[in-house]
Amino acid sequence: MPKLGMEFMKELEERMLGKEKRLDDFLRGQRDVVRKCSAAVKEAQLGNYEKADALLDEAERGMKELERPEFEHRMFGMRSEYAEALLFRTMMKDGKILSPEESGVDDASYLGGLLDCMGELKRVLFDRLRRGGKEEAEKTFALMEEIWDAVGGMHFSRALMPEFRRKQDVGRAVLEDARGKLIR
Repeated sequence: MPKLGMEFMKELEERMLGKEKRLDDFLRGQRDVVRKCSAAVKEAQLGNYEKADALLDEAERGMKELERPEFEHRMFGMRSEYAEALLFRTMMKDGKILSPEESGVDDASYLGGLLDCMGELKRVLFDRLRRGGKEEAEKTFALMEEIWDAVGGMHFSRALMPEFRRKQDVGRAVLEDARGKLIR
């Protein structure tokens, strides 16, 4: 049987191995960014805003280093985590909600991060209740309601935002759980 002229396969394999290495590096960097975002949220919960800011700066630099067209489809989760950490830190320190433009993330990541803030705000609310700060807890709940009122009624195609409906469902459950704790 004659050979089919597959000499190019070695080069193809090398290209694919190179892409696989770049993907491994990307995923490792992505995990590092997400860890920094998580740590920034914890620091903001503790009121350590300088540490939270430093971690957010590191996370932002890490995200910029990872931006590559070939992995754009894998950026949403990391950008949402960053948006959540940045939005939460700003809510806790400055008492305001950044706009998408102020946050510097795309609209989809912003909405995902904003909905994810509901869980962090619930933790703050519970902590405030535990310490006897019902008035502060009610302010936190009002912020949660403001977020829900803004995004709870939005609807998008799953093709545009596959996780949005699930995040809304979680946000609604978190809000109702927090409401129940406040009423007690």
